[in-house]
Amino acid sequence: MGKIRECFRNVSLRGKILLMVALGGILPLGFVMVISFYVLRMQTEERLIYALNQSYSQVYQAIGDKLSRLHNISTLFAVNDMANPALRFDDREMDVAEQLILFESINSYAYGLEMTMDSSNIVLYIEDSYLVVNPQSNRYRPLTDAYGTQWYESLRENNGRPVWVLMDGDEKENARAAIARELWSPDDYDETVGILTIAMQQKNLAEMLRNSYEEQILYLETADGTILASSQPEGEQRLCISERNVDDREFRRVTVDGIPCYARSCRIDGSNVYLVSIISRQAVRRGINMFNGNLGILFLAVCALMVAVMGTMTKSVTGRLKQLKEQMLQIQGGNVCKMEESRSQDEIGQLVSNYNGMVDKVEALLEEQYILGQEKVEAELKALQSQINPHFLYNTLDMIGWMAQKKETENIRSVVQAMSRFYRLTLSKGKDIVSIRDEVEMCEAYMEIQKRRYKGRICYEVEVDEDILDCLLPKITLQPFLENAIIHGINEKSDGRGMVILNGWMEDGRITLSVTDDGEGMKEEDKKKSHQGSHYGLTNIEHRLELFFGESIPVQIESSPGIGTCVIINIPIRTGVEETVT
Repeated sequence: MGKIRECFRNVSLRGKILLMVALGGILPLGFVMVISFYVLRMQTEERLIYALNQSYSQVYQAIGDKLSRLHNISTLFAVNDMANPALRFDDREMDVAEQLILFESINSYAYGLEMTMDSSNIVLYIEDSYLVVNPQSNRYRPLTDAYGTQWYESLRENNGRPVWVLMDGDEKENARAAIARELWSPDDYDETVGILTIAMQQKNLAEMLRNSYEEQILYLETADGTILASSQPEGEQRLCISERNVDDREFRRVTVDGIPCYARSCRIDGSNVYLVSIISRQAVRRGINMFNGNLGILFLAVCALMVAVMGTMTKSVTGRLKQLKEQMLQIQGGNVCKMEESRSQDEIGQLVSNYNGMVDKVEALLEEQYILGQEKVEAELKALQSQINPHFLYNTLDMIGWMAQKKETENIRSVVQAMSRFYRLTLSKGKDIVSIRDEVEMCEAYMEIQKRRYKGRICYEVEVDEDILDCLLPKITLQPFLENAIIHGINEKSDGRGMVILNGWMEDGRITLSVTDDGEGMKEEDKKKSHQGSHYGLTNIEHRLELFFGESIPVQIESSPGIGTCVIINIPIRTGVEETVT
């Protein structure tokens, strides 16, 4: 066996190709294709189910936001100090003019709420005796019209609390999905003074259920089995599951009328509505089976082509040669990696050996270049940071001198303690890259100095999420923002009073830090100058952030004259050990 292997290694490249095509080409390929058909079908089905779950989550979020917004608006109306108490007055206690004025005010308030909604309208069902009540009214309808309706019975079963119902129109296409709730007297919660409904066209709700899969059915169903809306009009009768789960995390296999299906149902938070999605397994696999059929035809064509051109295959490129070519292309893209050494002594084996020798030399040169680049970056970062520390020290000592002239002993003591705390954090163990937690603590020490200086005219708040406090950034990044907020924002106000807020949160895999003040603000032309003159610290910070994170981190400024200014930076998440530049 060993001699055979040795002979095979030394056979010419053309001879090896002829042997492989003749003995090991078509049969192994056919076996691999059969296995691939099965694996591909399973993987494709899993990916499609994943896509269905993603689509379901998006629709669930959109529907949930819509229903929640209408629920909140109904609550806002129900607790309004004008609308709800007014309905408990007997019409005999008010003359015609008073009624008209009162209900016009309620109508204006309802109209204002409708402007915040998309194609929804507010209808009040109140006592028939009020002058404004009319069965055809778009705002005030008689309470007796509600009695005996299915949606009213659903409301009563829910004890008058908010419930989603289906309100039939004059025609099927005018059906409306609505949230209904009873309005209670503020003096006696057992006394119902009316019913509030906020309705939207069923077809508008159904439009939100449209999806990219033609045979997938999405519908909204209440707890009592009423279909509020469906992505397909006939879908309500075609496929419906009998058992809903409160919270399906993903699609599950079910059988509907003997048809194998995938289904998912989940109750919309804070409502009696379920979002249900159904798609038959046949529909899921139809595209997969078609693809596998096409792939089988292609396989047969390839086999026929291999037989027809077997003679010319001896001149084709071998697999190892192709691999070598791909490795060289990766080097052009900056990905330098060695190939596995070949034991063969043919032409390809010699090329692999020469290639690996070249890779060794390239890697050595890249390592040397990387070390030199790191040393340069560290030196630049150290130099840039040294520009900030003297600047802060000068301003603080100048302030202490000013206080000394006025003999403000207590303020001097507090300022010196705060300054000591600031420099203890700044100089501790020589760290140049610190956690956001330490940076926030340094900012608190700095603002303690400023509050003493301005005798309490400046307020300071910190609203930084706990989950970003251990992430890293260059030291003394946020303090210049605070300083500019005071000097160029609050000090420009006539009374010299104001608020500075430091915010920090994580969003879309990045960290956002902002400093907001309610100072004088800046005009548009002033924003363009904000990186020059007295704001030289912003350019410094941008350069330091770029050196540390390896990408451009612009300082964003949002400002309105007379309102205030917000300075924002958005940085990548960087965790690990706090660094010391040497």
